[in-house]
Amino acid sequence: MCNCTCIRAGLSASPEVAQIRPDDNPKSLVTIEHEPMIGETPQRAFDNWLTPNPLFYVRNHFDIPHIRCSHWKLSVDGVVSQDLQLTLDELKDLTRVTLPITMECAGNNRSDLDPPAPGNQFQNGAVSTAYWAGVPLKDVLAIAGIGDGAREVLFEGHDSGVPAPGESEMPYTRSLPIDVAMHPDTLLVYEMNGRALPEEHGHPIRLMVPGWYGMASVKWLRRISVLDFNYEGFFQTDRYIIEDETGKTVPLSSIGVKSVIGSPAEGDVIEMGGMCVNGTAWSGEDRIAAIDVSCDGGETWTRADVFGPSERYAWQHWRYCWSPPAPGEYTLMSRAIDARGNVQPMKTHWNRLGYMVNGVRPVQVSVRA
Repeated sequence: MCNCTCIRAGLSASPEVAQIRPDDNPKSLVTIEHEPMIGETPQRAFDNWLTPNPLFYVRNHFDIPHIRCSHWKLSVDGVVSQDLQLTLDELKDLTRVTLPITMECAGNNRSDLDPPAPGNQFQNGAVSTAYWAGVPLKDVLAIAGIGDGAREVLFEGHDSGVPAPGESEMPYTRSLPIDVAMHPDTLLVYEMNGRALPEEHGHPIRLMVPGWYGMASVKWLRRISVLDFNYEGFFQTDRYIIEDETGKTVPLSSIGVKSVIGSPAEGDVIEMGGMCVNGTAWSGEDRIAAIDVSCDGGETWTRADVFGPSERYAWQHWRYCWSPPAPGEYTLMSRAIDARGNVQPMKTHWNRLGYMVNGVRPVQVSVRA
């Protein structure tokens, strides 16, 4: 049992007090843009294991479409035995699955990069966790019947616009490899934290790809097409791409292993005595296995304690009890390891579009007598 003082709001030394249910009295997102709507989750919401729906980060490319459920249908076509037109009620009649999933925007922490990269200058709030309920995509594809030669599945949203100067108007589209589309945890979701999917999060149906950056989970779905070729659209060849170790450009996919220190914050002045360093960690590949903390700028590392739920696709809360040896300046760091052995890198792989920023983030604090 940790007997030090936990200074992060909403947490104590006892794991059982960690909030799992969303707060019903949220305030507001940290606004990044108004048109289209883009906002970060405020840091205080990270104390909850689940993010309240109104505080779940929002990243849109175009204006939010206003869809009447009574007129909405989901089309399924392409390399299938039969085309489908499914209503919301017909989807809800299929097997229901509920999963806790952490979603992170590919550009989260872009403001950390030096030199800067273009795009929304997210700090640390473009990541949130919710319980999502819906239908396994594979069940819908099974009804349609996947034909021979199927390679990818394309998803098209109701939202559309001009994504960049010089481009034509287009809907938001992304594709998945057929094996990812057929994974039992890839869902078509219609509920978020036990409530109907909010309009800003894709009402009435959105795709949910656990473990992948948020760009894959297409909102306001209108059409699913099974393809016998590799799709090359704007949001898969011009955006949401990154250079691999060989220098080849590839589409983004799974979330990089990552941890952040929630408290103390950068620049905090701390009194001598025992305290807790608190934070959150997550990975797209697997659940978090361990978090190491350094209080001397990376010279030495010590294993932190984890608490709260430990789920395959959701973030993990952690804390480290620390007694500063003397007054002075200290550099705190955290480094996550997931169950597949992936280790958070010390530095982010800089890339021109500012994606997958998952390097260790130092926090400078002062300790006074």
